[in-house]
Amino acid sequence: MATIASQIKRKVFIGKQSALGTKALANSGKTYNYRDGGLSGGLTKDAFESNTIRTDQQRQNASHGTRSVNKTLDQEFQLGGHSDLLAGALRGSWTAAVTTGSGTIYGLNTTAKTLTRASGSFITDGFKVGDIVRATGFAASANNGKNIRITAVAALTMTYAADSWTSTFVTEAAGATVTIAAYGKKLSVPLTGHTNDYFTIEEWNEDIAQSETDLDCKVNSVAIAIPANGNATINFNFLGRNATYATSQYFTTPTAAPSTDILAGVTGLLSYNGVDSVVLTNVSVNLDAGAEIKAVVGSNISPDVFTSAVVVSGSMAALFETATILNDFDNEVEAPLYIYLFANNTGTSDFVIIKLPNIKINSAEKSADGTAISLSSNFSAGLLADGSTVKEQTTMVIVDSTVA
Repeated sequence: MATIASQIKRKVFIGKQSALGTKALANSGKTYNYRDGGLSGGLTKDAFESNTIRTDQQRQNASHGTRSVNKTLDQEFQLGGHSDLLAGALRGSWTAAVTTGSGTIYGLNTTAKTLTRASGSFITDGFKVGDIVRATGFAASANNGKNIRITAVAALTMTYAADSWTSTFVTEAAGATVTIAAYGKKLSVPLTGHTNDYFTIEEWNEDIAQSETDLDCKVNSVAIAIPANGNATINFNFLGRNATYATSQYFTTPTAAPSTDILAGVTGLLSYNGVDSVVLTNVSVNLDAGAEIKAVVGSNISPDVFTSAVVVSGSMAALFETATILNDFDNEVEAPLYIYLFANNTGTSDFVIIKLPNIKINSAEKSADGTAISLSSNFSAGLLADGSTVKEQTTMVIVDSTVA
């Protein structure tokens, strides 16, 4: 009996191309894990039938037209597991974390929940509301090396959130040689200098020695879902120009899939308009690039994968506790939404932050959730363009503490 391809033997490799029409180098692939049933799609072709009326009262076979690739990769959201694809979706590049550099002018006040300096500027250094920073060099060891979630930034002061691990902080006057640095790298939709990333995707069925290689693929959409009691997921949809088939693996030495932590809602946190929610039941964030393939005369391959503006939307649901969302929906309030996903509940946990600096609630509906009442909302995210120096002027920001 012939061998039948099995899912457990199917591998996915993705490499970033140097340009349109140039396949990624065979030694540049990375291995991507996927969820059960979380890989689908491939080469598609337009097909068109003849409408000629024939005397034999029959039709000729259909003809094939423009080729394209529509592929979906559904994964669990993993620390450091999606950096290349997210950069392609946001059309930007990961940037290094900002830092104060070392100094002797920093203090920590546990009553006011502030980090202070006597000179210089946290704003000039580049710190933003919603960032997570860590300090080194304080005399009190309890103040060092822990995640500090910033809720306000001024030139000489940063205010931090009262997370469980900050309860062990000790008030300390300025004097020690201290460095305060944001943690991880940051990615956002830029105002200028947008990247234009293409990917080569290989689906390798090793048990039957069959390879499908998809070329000139762009990230068309991203869907992030975070349930209250389950693993967070991230779904990428790609649109590409062409595919080829072979009996040998194309990516010869792909990098292994990451072994970092899978993120889950149970260790997550949502902050809407400066207020943390402790009754959230789920949240989702969706990005749409509006990618299209265009048919042209003289070729069955589109000249490019064409994209439109980056459009971000989402939804959230919480147990009905206050009228904040209802009032903000009614009054068309624009406000920031920050989503934090931690690997664990410790103060040194790695994390991902999803920042939407400017969302608007577009619906608010109450419904029964068992014996409780739930409030569900849809929202859109737009460009923040208020000139603030302490908030990112963009539509979407992602911070990953593990991106090198």
